Amino acid sequence: MMTRVISPLLAVMLLAASPAGAALAPDAPVMVAAAKRKPAKRQPTPVPAPPQEAAPAAPVTPDVTPPVSATPESGSTGSAAPQDSSATPSSEPSLDFDLLTPEAEASAGLLDPNLQKDLETRRTMLKLHQGLGLAMAGGLTAATVLGQIQFSRSFTDGGGDDRSLLAWHRGVVIGTSLLFATVGTLGILAPDPVERPFQWDTVTFHKIFMSLATAGMIAQAVLGILATHSYGEITEPKYATAHQVVGYATLGCVAAGIVTLTF
Repeated sequence: MMTRVISPLLAVMLLAASPAGAALAPDAPVMVAAAKRKPAKRQPTPVPAPPQEAAPAAPVTPDVTPPVSATPESGSTGSAAPQDSSATPSSEPSLDFDLLTPEAEASAGLLDPNLQKDLETRRTMLKLHQGLGLAMAGGLTAATVLGQIQFSRSFTDGGGDDRSLLAWHRGVVIGTSLLFATVGTLGILAPDPVERPFQWDTVTFHKIFMSLATAGMIAQAVLGILATHSYGEITEPKYATAHQVVGYATLGCVAAGIVTLTF
């Protein structure tokens, strides 16, 4: 045991006495101490923790309060109204128009004077056409009633040849025929400056019925004349019967023509 301790000391002393040992003498104790020092246990290297994500910062709401204008145009409220970028500049013409324009001025500006005159003429003629047409229908009804009474007295009652109502019947027929011609002329000559495509409407049916009534009026006049000139002959009842049938058919066509425009 003593030998193990003394041997290192002698070695150190020999090294210190030699020139090379003098240079290494200061570091000898350090080397001996380092030799005797036990190696330290290796400590585990700490693992750094992952950085945490920072929470998003709350948005900062800018102050949207409009600044108070100190100009006189700001008004008594003290806040300036926001300007609309889509507003029409004052330099452009306005698209507004007056809806309360008088009717006469609007008509004069929208309708051609000649067209307006034709429309007024048509309106006047058609009003006369309507009024005289109702009067004609009344006269035709009276002529039909008188003709039926006269036909019954002459051919079916057997009470003799009584022609007392024949003059009245002729007079009403002549007046009704004149009214019928006037009404038809007004309807045909009334100007129609606006072109309309053909369609099956009430006006079309009115024209059809009144055309049939016109043919009936002509046929009645011819049959009435033939019946009068055949007085006392065997053909007189035949002409009178045909005159009666055509008379009822004509009255029906006139009534249908009036109904199509009324309802």
